[in-house]
Amino acid sequence: MSTKKIMLVEDSPAIIEVIEENLTKAGYEVYPVSNGFEALRDVEEIKPDLIITDLNMPKLDGLKLCWGIQNRSETREIPFIILSSNIDDETVQKGKELGARYFISKPFEIKTVLDCVNKSLE
Repeated sequence: MSTKKIMLVEDSPAIIEVIEENLTKAGYEVYPVSNGFEALRDVEEIKPDLIITDLNMPKLDGLKLCWGIQNRSETREIPFIILSSNIDDETVQKGKELGARYFISKPFEIKTVLDCVNKSLE
C-alpha cells in the first residue's frame, strides 16, 4: 500500500509544524502550502489523497480553494477537512456543498485532527 499524501493549506507556521510532525509520525506524506493559491497551483502535481485547509488565508481563502478543486475534473474527488477558528452554520453548509468531510475548530486537539484524517482516508 502506498503512503497517503495530505496537502496542508495553512498560513500559520506553528500550526503547520504541529500537524505536519504528527501526520508524518502517523505515516502520512505531508505537503504544506501557505495559501489557497499555492494549493490550486500545486494540487495536480502533488495529487493528494486529502486536503486539510484553513479558511482565513491570504491570496485565496479555504472556501474558494474548495470551490476551485471541486470544479476541476482531475481533482474533484479529493476530500477536504476544514480547520478554522471561524466555523459557523453558514460556513459548514457551504463547506459541505463543496465536499468538506469534517470541520475542526481552532484551537484543536491533534488527536481530533488525526481521527478525522484517518476516517477521511478509510
